[in-house]
Amino acid sequence: YRIFVAPSGVQKEDMVGDDVFELDMERNVVAPPKTPMLRQSACTPLWYVVYKRVPSAMCVIHTHSMYAQLATLLDPTEKSDVIRITHLEMLKGVGNHSYDSVLEVPIIDNRPTEDLLAEQLDAAILKYPKCNAVLVRRHGIYAWGDSWEQAKAQCESFDYLFETAVKMKGMGLDSGVVPVSGTYRDEDVEMDGGGSNSPPAKRQKTEEGPAFNGSSATNNDADLECSDKTDVPIVPRDSKVLLLDIEGTTTSISFVKDV
Repeated sequence: YRIFVAPSGVQKEDMVGDDVFELDMERNVVAPPKTPMLRQSACTPLWYVVYKRVPSAMCVIHTHSMYAQLATLLDPTEKSDVIRITHLEMLKGVGNHSYDSVLEVPIIDNRPTEDLLAEQLDAAILKYPKCNAVLVRRHGIYAWGDSWEQAKAQCESFDYLFETAVKMKGMGLDSGVVPVSGTYRDEDVEMDGGGSNSPPAKRQKTEEGPAFNGSSATNNDADLECSDKTDVPIVPRDSKVLLLDIEGTTTSISFVKDV
């Protein structure tokens, strides 16, 4: 394998291919960057920890995400070595987990320089092999994947989950606790048939035949005609503007757009 390492002190948006170091698995420089006076990233020892402990990993990403940092402070004592998150859909995005899994992301303590984190990172990966990331307290996250695309997607999913955990904490909820209600359970095999004070569940209308503005109506000509002198047309023929108030709608409805 060859490891491609970003240089230290270069803004990532300004980095070009000539700035990258090419190393072998023993950290020997195979091809130095063409740009002079560059140093390897201070994280280089950490990349090697991941690649050696997780053979399937092909990319490691390190960010100073605000929510990754805040997630390490959800324990006010700052003694916890793990954050737990469960029953969130985005758990599917971090690899090896599903909606009702309990994700355990290890937390290691920060050090004055990143190269000093290698021993802690190695121990965290060994202890939590199912997780594709490690948090660094008051610092950020290291996340990896089987390709750069997967690493990026998983890093973004982790960040989404950390933001959720932080905001749940502000609501008085613990992201690591299985909800006592409000989520599907195997024992919930049928709807409440009565006998409780809860309102009946709404059901989709199944009326047959055309109706005013109904999805099955081919047109609304009949609604615009007055077959009896006492009838009041629903929509005047000379209307220039028709305002439709669709309560509770969050997405476009075809017949509204057609009008």
